[in-house]
Amino acid sequence: MWPFFKNKQRTINLDPLSIPQKQEPRRRPLTLDQLMDHMGDISDLFEDDVALKFWLPDPADQAIRELAKHYGMTMSRMLRNFLVVHCYGLYVFEWIRANHPDDFLSGDSDIRFSLRVEEPSPGKVRVTTYWVPELGKNIKPVKLWIPTRLKEDLGLLAEHAGLTPSNYVREITIARFMGHGTLPMRPEMLEADPTAAAEDWNEDRDVPWREASLSEYKESEAGKLEREWVDENSEEALQAKLSD
Repeated sequence: MWPFFKNKQRTINLDPLSIPQKQEPRRRPLTLDQLMDHMGDISDLFEDDVALKFWLPDPADQAIRELAKHYGMTMSRMLRNFLVVHCYGLYVFEWIRANHPDDFLSGDSDIRFSLRVEEPSPGKVRVTTYWVPELGKNIKPVKLWIPTRLKEDLGLLAEHAGLTPSNYVREITIARFMGHGTLPMRPEMLEADPTAAAEDWNEDRDVPWREASLSEYKESEAGKLEREWVDENSEEALQAKLSD
């Protein structure tokens, strides 16, 4: 890992009662090769195994979606790439991508849209209900799967900035995709009205959900679905056919 992350973790793990006997002599500046050595084993950046939750104002969400479409990638992949660059730099990002392309890009597909299809039961039809979080006006919730190491390092940067991880990620995302020039006019340019549920979402607590259409579910980075088998002549089956 970069020296900052290693030093921060050493500070966090330091016994507050321990008193250093002497200061270490000042080290020589590190070379690029030495800095790369500090990254250590990077295989833990290949698996998106933990969720990061935050929310974005509508304009920022729309801008990222349009950029993702322009570059031919998912919004999730674009955000993950950005967060890797933010933590470790463009050089490290391109080095990993060049030397481990299959591993680093293996999580680009969206598992929500590649679910196994179950065999229908006689006299039954499958009804799918789509849900999205309800966090307030002009708010788009984001649930992003990233490597554990990346989430921990983002947490260290957030602590250094005096912010929660979710608020930190929202701020750097808006600044990256909409420019630092939006900061003075951000309340007017990115008007949003989050409810208390927005903070609950950030902290992975229960939030209210509302039923959504298939198109809205696909556009959401945080939607969920429920599937059940019902009688083919039931009211639920009829409503499902009408909504298709």
